[in-house]
Amino acid sequence: MKFTRTAFGLAAGLVAAAAMTAAVAPAAQAAVGNTVVFKQNSEGYDCFRIPSVVKAKNGDLLAFAEGRNGGASFCNDHGDIDLVMKRSSDNGKTWSGLQIVIEGFGDTKGNPTAVVVPSTGRVVLLSTMECVKNPSCGRIPRVQHSDDNGKTWTVPKVLTTELGFDSAPGWLATGPSHGIVLTKGAHAGRIVAGMSYEIGTKDTGSLIYSDDEGVTWKRGASDTSTTTAMNPQEISVIELADGRVYAAARNDANKDNKCLAEGTRNRAYAISSDGGGSFSTKFTFENDLVTPTVQGSVMRMSGPYNRLVFAGPSTCDRRKELVVRSSFDEGGSWQSKSEGTLVWGEDAAYSDMVQLGTGSVGLMYEAGPANNANETIRFSTLTDTALGAPACGSGYGVIDSAPLGTEGTVYLSYNAANGNNCVSTMKKANAGTPTATSAYLEVAGSARNTDAGSFSYFAGPVKAPAGNKCVKWGGSAGGVKYDSPSEHCG
Repeated sequence: MKFTRTAFGLAAGLVAAAAMTAAVAPAAQAAVGNTVVFKQNSEGYDCFRIPSVVKAKNGDLLAFAEGRNGGASFCNDHGDIDLVMKRSSDNGKTWSGLQIVIEGFGDTKGNPTAVVVPSTGRVVLLSTMECVKNPSCGRIPRVQHSDDNGKTWTVPKVLTTELGFDSAPGWLATGPSHGIVLTKGAHAGRIVAGMSYEIGTKDTGSLIYSDDEGVTWKRGASDTSTTTAMNPQEISVIELADGRVYAAARNDANKDNKCLAEGTRNRAYAISSDGGGSFSTKFTFENDLVTPTVQGSVMRMSGPYNRLVFAGPSTCDRRKELVVRSSFDEGGSWQSKSEGTLVWGEDAAYSDMVQLGTGSVGLMYEAGPANNANETIRFSTLTDTALGAPACGSGYGVIDSAPLGTEGTVYLSYNAANGNNCVSTMKKANAGTPTATSAYLEVAGSARNTDAGSFSYFAGPVKAPAGNKCVKWGGSAGGVKYDSPSEHCG
């Protein structure tokens, strides 16, 4: 069962539900700046694809991509492909010249999946090799590392037998995007990354892990599809607050019917409760996230709110309109497109994210005009302010808050574009456990709207138009309650 804010099916006591329901509409006009990192027909390459980005221990951002040449068509997945890197020393404002990390020599060297080990600063880079010029060799997983913040790299080491394969599968892909280092529980310090592969006609989504800073690897959690409705690929991972691993995947089963069920079956997720060793919840549809069949990236965002973020195109029919959507209940539910933040309004495809600082993430993504999502790879910075107030969505900014002791915080937000106020109560103590929680908003001259129930993470959002009117607002968690006076009358 998917873990949601109304855990175990406990319903909210809700008044005026219509005021709380966001309309299904396009996300707001993109207002996020960006910098071009890689561009087609430049620096000796036809195009660049498949971004991965991490922050080195010295503070530099390391941006990896496939530098593509040759192939049966322009920017083809199979050709003379180098794995390349650029560096930024100013959090993505400017970028260095190009560095070749792995040269293709006529074959394909790609699917970069990078991770930085916090304790030592080692940068570990997983990748995949496929023979194009040479006789067929299958898809070969490899790993290498840098101990000087990406300046020099070890020779890639083949992982095929180490990961339990007799020979390289006909299809296999590391990541792409980035891996994580676990911080909680018995497996703290373990590197975990996603991998998908196909043997015969059986498709498998899996996690691989290393307990020695990327020197040796094991194939752990694996889910082999038993139905034609599920084919988990291109897996990105997050460590949840309780130490479980959330694996987000592209469901490639619908690539010939991208808008099946209005696009609600193109994303999937699985959960590992033992540090990536096995799946306690196998891959199932992530219905909240409507996308085409495409890779997407996930990240835990540090800051005042318990926010996870997902980046991906937001229409089912084509790779376009890149939107960042938030979850405030550990992936139990995700914002709709209209509640998310539009980063790129034209065609867009693959992406990756990196933590920049408290309340700030960097997003690296493929973007271009209509019918050319791969024209560039760009970098944007997103803040808590740009992504919107907790649970309320894009366009809402916090204008007041009230702590509920150690239990949580009630937030009052406002959206200048539509004149709406919004109230949400975000739990801190007992997060993940259903307890009595409430949020309310009362606009002068109108009835009070309340969301109350046994919630695991938050109550609300409660929204109402309040232009030029005073409001009363408040909420409760863990027996602690806040009631405001009549205020914010502007």
